[in-house]
Parts: sequence; structure tokens; C-alpha cells
Amino acid sequence: MKNFLKYITLPVVGTVMISSLASCEDFLTVNPQDKPVIETYYTSAERIRMSTAALYSAWEWKNYCHDFQWKYDILAGDMFYTYSEEGQFYFGNYSANNAYLKQGYDGLYNVISVANSIINDMPSAAASNGVAQADIDQGLAEARCMRGVCYFLLSQYWGDVPIITNGSALVGSGNFQVPRNTRYSVYRFAEQDLAFAADILKDSDAAGRPTRWTALAYLAKLHLTMASHADRSDRAELYAKAAVEADEVINNNVDIKTIDYSTLFDKEANNGPESLLAIQCMVYNYGYGNGRNCAFARVSLADQAWGNGKGPTISLQKSYDSNDLRRKWVYMATGFYYPNIEKAKGGYTYEIYNEDRGDDSNEMLAHIKKYVLGHSADVDGGIGGSQDAPNNIYLMRLADVYFTYAEAVMGSAQSTSDKNAIDRVNAVRARAGLAGYAAPMSWEQLIAERRREFAIEANNWFDILRWYYRDAQAAVNYLNSMNRHYMYVKPADKALYNDPDAYTLATCKAEGGQYDASDISLTEKSMIMPLPAPVVTASPQLTGDPVEYEFTQE
Repeated sequence: MKNFLKYITLPVVGTVMISSLASCEDFLTVNPQDKPVIETYYTSAERIRMSTAALYSAWEWKNYCHDFQWKYDILAGDMFYTYSEEGQFYFGNYSANNAYLKQGYDGLYNVISVANSIINDMPSAAASNGVAQADIDQGLAEARCMRGVCYFLLSQYWGDVPIITNGSALVGSGNFQVPRNTRYSVYRFAEQDLAFAADILKDSDAAGRPTRWTALAYLAKLHLTMASHADRSDRAELYAKAAVEADEVINNNVDIKTIDYSTLFDKEANNGPESLLAIQCMVYNYGYGNGRNCAFARVSLADQAWGNGKGPTISLQKSYDSNDLRRKWVYMATGFYYPNIEKAKGGYTYEIYNEDRGDDSNEMLAHIKKYVLGHSADVDGGIGGSQDAPNNIYLMRLADVYFTYAEAVMGSAQSTSDKNAIDRVNAVRARAGLAGYAAPMSWEQLIAERRREFAIEANNWFDILRWYYRDAQAAVNYLNSMNRHYMYVKPADKALYNDPDAYTLATCKAEGGQYDASDISLTEKSMIMPLPAPVVTASPQLTGDPVEYEFTQE
């Protein structure tokens, strides 16, 4: 390939370089690289940094974060949306032909492809050009950190997946028939990558770059997840590792109580103290920014928006205490006021119905707020016209590490009285303006608190999976306890459309609802994604039994 690296330099935080280093539209599609061009490119530490910057850009993550990731807020029971293929996630009955599954699968392997290209091609080329080994190792650590993150995510969505370390070699061999590797192999592979990164990455780095604390946070989450599998014999050891790793991250970062939750999902919070890893978004064009401002906002609240039909489920709304400071920043409901939306008009107060604005109710009588910025004018012209808002998308937040510590200390028990564990959860509750839990704190309390903290961040599904690994039937029962078929029905009198008390809560079709309880029943089959049909068609060997990965080093 003659143009090995093509960069567009655009401001995000400092300067971010977007690369077409190894872009792939389909699983296992990679661009073979021209060795002489590689060798003349990696001539300095700055060139290495330019290539690794692509690992965090929304452009490289676009298929995952734009079209796939937030669908798991629907599956987890936090977002109401039943339209077309998105609706398959609400009902938990997605098929292998669901286009969003392929988007997510391809999207994660795309980032892996970028990482693999750096890992395989950069070190020898940079060394031959006299680049310092410390700078080479730093670039390797960034690439291996991000590859480890992606394989962890793949293991949670699909379980057994192929471990690809060199796409160019596959292209050269002409053999694209790769088997799936066992989930345990994928866990071990991600663990090796993240452990390498934790040893090399700096304690602090430029905004948006992963640090030692990023790698340790993901190691803690990985070890917690591994320990959650009830059939593992080393659960206690893994829980202990997760607790130590999470504790180190917490002790070396700011007190979470000093971080304002209300601004966490605005542009101003990009790469702030809460962010341990985030997809870097910018205003440039489709795929470069955050599309949630369009996907989540009701039509009157953004220059482009189609979020009228989406809303926080009744179950999610009922999970919040009325005094919870997080609530209005997760979703909009009657009377909630937002000074930073429609600022020219003095702010925005949510109403269920406003005919002049074209605002109508949805079945939840509420709309999504998290990640919604409003009109471009509300961000001083800083929202693009192609679904490209500038607020970053979190992959790992500091609050997650606080909860990871508590869950790791609890281990396989159903509760804990450990003071440090409870104090960590209570620190997050204190930020939300809530009183702390008293000992003992139960597993159910911990999961409920995580749900409130991470709603509409595509994070809660991973919590439900860990519950599933611990107790499959309990997790399925939890999903089915959310009464997804409940919805509000409009009053007959149009004059009452803006009065929430005038709406009827329908619990079945006979009461005016769209569904009966029997219409929405998730099963264990809902807990693991089918491999996308086009991927299996291209590589039929994926349908065979998964095999252990052959590790060459520990």
C-alpha cells in the first residue's frame, strides 16, 4: 500500500491525528502494508505517537460506538425502544442477521487491526531509525492496552471469538478460515496485553491517552469478570487481584466526591479526572464525533435529532430516589430544568407535550439526557451537522473502579460488611447527594447502585453478565422483573397531555398497552450474541467448536 498513513490534523484536545492505518469495513479485512514505507515512516517518537492516536479516535471506533454500543442500554432494560432491529434488543431475541451485531463485531476488530499493525510493524522500523527503546515500548503499550480492551469487550458480547494478532499474515497466506478461541483463552490474551501495558504506561500522559491507571482499571474489571464465573477454581485469587488493582487506581486518582456528575457528559468534561479511557470525539464529519446527541434527543432539542421514541424505562425511572442528583442528568422528566440547553431562551424545562415545538409524549413520559448537548448554539457552535458532537464517549470511568473494588472484596458472597468496600460505594452515593449504605451491603444493592450510576452508558449489561456467570437463573429473572411491557397511555382529553397524572400505566394489552408480559420474556439464549451471519458466511470455520489459543509466552 503506497499511502501507509494518511492523517487529518484536527483539534480535539491539543492535536489528535486520525489515521487510516489499517481501516477495515469487514471482519478480517486488512490492508497489506508496504515495508519500505513503514521503515521510512517510523523515524521519531512523535511519529509513533501520531500512529497510536488513531487507537482512541471515534473514526476508528465508529462502527462500535455509533451503531452498536448503546443498543445494550436497550437490552439491559434501561432504554425503551422497540423499533425494527433495535427492538430485537428490547425483546432479547436478536438474530444473526441483525445488522448492528455485525457493526459491533467489525468495529472492535477494526481497532484490533490498527493495534496489530502498530505492534507488528512499528518496533523494528523505529529501532532501525534510531528511535529510543523507551519510546518504542510506550507505543507498544498503548497498542496492547487498546487491543486488550477490545478483546475483553468481544469476550463479553460473543464469548468465544478468534484471536487475531496479525491480519497481514492472514492476507499473505490467503487462508481466512480461522476458528474461534475459547472465552478463557480470550481472557488470558487480554490479561497479557493489559499487564504489559500496566508495566510500561506512564502514571500520567497527554489528555486522552491511556495511563497505567487505565490498564490497571481494565485488569481489575477483567479479573472481576473472570472470578464471576462460578465454575472457576481460582475465584478467590482473581477477586483478590481485582481488589488490589482497583485499590491502586483509586489511591492514585482524585477523590471522586470532588468531581461534578452533572457535567460529566458535556464537552467540558472531556478527558477530565473521571475519565480513565474514552473514545475521542470531534466535530468534523460523520463518524468522527458522538452521534448520541442526534440518536437520543427529542426532535426539538437538537439541530438533528430522532430520539422521540426513546426514553428511560419505567423500571429505570423507579430505581432513582427523588433526591438523587444523578437522575435529571440521566433522563428528562416533567419539570426538570436544564440551564445549558436552549441557553438563549434562558434554559429548557422539560414538558411531556408541547404542540408548538412539535414535542409529543413517548410511552415512558420521559426522554434521554445523558450525552445530549442540545443545539449547536448551546455549545457555541460546537456541534457538527453530521451526527458529530464533540463530547467524548466513556469506556472506563473512575466510578467504575470504586464499584469494582467493592464487588471484588465481596467476592462470591451475597453481601459484605467490609468497611472499605462499603465506603467506596458510599463515596459515589455521596456525590449523588444520597446517604450511605449500612453494613452489610448486599450484591443486589451494589448492582442497583451501579445501574443508577451507569445508566445509558452501555455499561450495565456487563454487570448483568457477571450476575449471569454467578447465577444464570437469577440474572435472567432480574431481566424479566423489569416489566418491559409496562407503558403509559395518553388521556382522551388533549388538554391533559402535559399532566403526567392523567396518563394511565398500562400493564397489559387489555389496559391499552402494546404488549403482555408473555410477549417479552428473555431467556439464557439472550445472554450471548450470535455471530453475525455475514461473518460466518465468509469464514464457516467459526461455527466449529472453539479451541484453546496457543500462547507463545506468558
